[in-house]
Amino acid sequence: MPKVTEEYRTARRHEIAQAALRCFARNGFAATSMADIIAESGLSAGAIYGHFTSKDELMELTASEILDARFLEVEEARARQPLPTPGEIVRMLVTGLTTHLVDLQLLVQVWGQVPINPRLKQMSSEIGGRIRAMFAGYLTDWHAQTLPVEEARALAARQAPVYMGLVQGYVTQTVLFDGFDGETYLAVVASMSLAD
Repeated sequence: MPKVTEEYRTARRHEIAQAALRCFARNGFAATSMADIIAESGLSAGAIYGHFTSKDELMELTASEILDARFLEVEEARARQPLPTPGEIVRMLVTGLTTHLVDLQLLVQVWGQVPINPRLKQMSSEIGGRIRAMFAGYLTDWHAQTLPVEEARALAARQAPVYMGLVQGYVTQTVLFDGFDGETYLAVVASMSLAD
């Protein structure tokens, strides 16, 4: 029997995760069963359970893939000259999320499960820490253009949760409110100046 390569395993896991995302977007996270994901993927139960033990684990992989792509975008942006503005970073992140996900409502559904699902709560805390650190690193670079590095770092640490909230605000308002004007929202974010 030929040996299964790591590339094959990674590709299969990604394929299963994409099937899960389609189910979550269509049926909701809470209402989706592993049987739904198996049917959507077209694979056998053994093939699915050989890679994942639960839909929570599938969500963890999907979240990791989506976030890793966003982190890479921000790292690449930090290397550009001139450095993109904070508003441009927020726009880049919401555009990436919108492009990568089947539907932004999936994020809101998962966020709704966090208070009652200990595994998702732990995952959410870990992801939140990574996102906060990503924003703090970028904002340190941004403020260090005009401030001493220590002041820039302290200001960035205070502002990082606010910028996280701006991304979450875009996502939740897109999902919850008919007529939400995302372009105006992002234009206002771009015009904001958080001086301290």
